[in-house]
Amino acid sequence: MSQSTHGVTLDAPSAAHKVAQVNPKLFSTLGDEQSVDVLVVGGGPAGSSCAIALAREGANVMLVDAQARGRDKCCGHCLSGRAWKIVSELGLRELVESVSTGATAQVAWRSGAHGFEMNLPALGAITPRVALDKKLLDEAERVGVRVVQPATAKWLDAQKFAVRLAERTCVVDAKLVIAADGLGSGIARARGWNPTSPGRKYGFAGSWRAPHALANWSGERIEMRVVRGGYLGMVAESHEQIHVAGLIDRNSKVSRPDDLLNEVARSWPLLAAALQEGRPSRWNAAGPLPWKPTRIADESTALVGDAAGYAEPFSGEGMRWAFESAYGLARAWRQHRGWSATAAQTYSKWHSDHIARRQQKTLRTAWFLAQPTRASIMCQAARSFPRVASWLACRMTQ
Repeated sequence: MSQSTHGVTLDAPSAAHKVAQVNPKLFSTLGDEQSVDVLVVGGGPAGSSCAIALAREGANVMLVDAQARGRDKCCGHCLSGRAWKIVSELGLRELVESVSTGATAQVAWRSGAHGFEMNLPALGAITPRVALDKKLLDEAERVGVRVVQPATAKWLDAQKFAVRLAERTCVVDAKLVIAADGLGSGIARARGWNPTSPGRKYGFAGSWRAPHALANWSGERIEMRVVRGGYLGMVAESHEQIHVAGLIDRNSKVSRPDDLLNEVARSWPLLAAALQEGRPSRWNAAGPLPWKPTRIADESTALVGDAAGYAEPFSGEGMRWAFESAYGLARAWRQHRGWSATAAQTYSKWHSDHIARRQQKTLRTAWFLAQPTRASIMCQAARSFPRVASWLACRMTQ
């Protein structure tokens, strides 16, 4: 199910989506009723990583994903260098490296006439989500997870879901339901954990064939541009593909991704020349932002990834937070030898200490830097005082 806002297709806040192509072999995995240890709803990095980690612990895991494998997602496609430790702890470093198309070493940041470049604290990676998500789901199947897709998952009660694959419905009884269904999580809403005052901003992303105007652009640099009403990040996924991602305030004059591209191009001749040759033909978007549920876990349900809370894409840490939440949940499972109210408390505290706290810092940093006037002052300070640039680099990759 989707909704359209200003011509942009947005993922609706629901755990159910329209069924696409169906693999007939999946029917053999579903009966009228199923009992599993863990039901994961959502097949992005957070959901797949949770499924893999718990299956390796010996749990009987089913993962339900709404879309066919190979669907692109709203994401900046960049994994920060600080995420490698968590990815390694999950035993997924080689897998992630196998789909990376390049590295990120610098951020070039500009607001109006002012800007500067800074080296990132650790070398990151460009990891297109189409390839990454597919590889993670393949690994989940390899370790014994039953991956059912494209299928819907409808909440019945705290531990029961109606999983629908094409015209067939199966009731799944799970000891633990892991909601990895993203911003506006349908499961969080069903549990009454959704925030009372959701944000008004939306993230978006899109790619297009690299234009001649960007032929000599460095593939190791992330370009960040701040304008009134939003900000834009751009990276070269490969020699043939340019990817942009950013944030817009739906109440501002740049309420559509194309508006933001055009606004940024007014002060960036290189982008203006590139847009003469082409632009993304399709946008992926998600929101609203920020999203902070009132609770993330109890004895029967746990939220991970964006569903457990997301600040803004300013720091580019979305994928790190996804892997990190999976690591935190698996850690609690291992510590308590399964899932319980105590395990839920352990995971909730770990998430608060390691993810939610940094997300709050990201929100404060983004508030300060996402306004052109304040951003210009910071740009000038960073160019004059190296320690300011170093501080900013750390704040942007919490």
